[in-house]
Amino acid sequence: MLKWLILAIVIIAAGLYGLRKYALDHATEDGSFSNRIYDKGIEKDLLEMCHGEVKKLQRHYEETTPAQFESACKCFANDMSEKLKAVPPGEMHAFLDSEANRKSAQNIIKKCGYAAGLN
Repeated sequence: MLKWLILAIVIIAAGLYGLRKYALDHATEDGSFSNRIYDKGIEKDLLEMCHGEVKKLQRHYEETTPAQFESACKCFANDMSEKLKAVPPGEMHAFLDSEANRKSAQNIIKKCGYAAGLN
């Protein structure tokens, strides 16, 4: 009985590993289920990051409304997720650490801040 239980656990673990690997390998394929999940995850993470930064900045922008900050964050998350959706999950940190991509993110933040009325 114990032998069958161990075998079942090994089979389930191998299956879960295979599903995870498949999802990561197909995360950047347009139209795939993995891609839709990956895109939503990226956008959610970017929004959370932006909201965290906004909380730090709000005291400096007393005349700015929460709706303006929300608009800027949504703009940033949408634009950055478009840039990031073709980057495989395993290469994300290297992509974000490059100087050119940091500058691009800063330009997106400035553009979205101006569009939302942040000065």
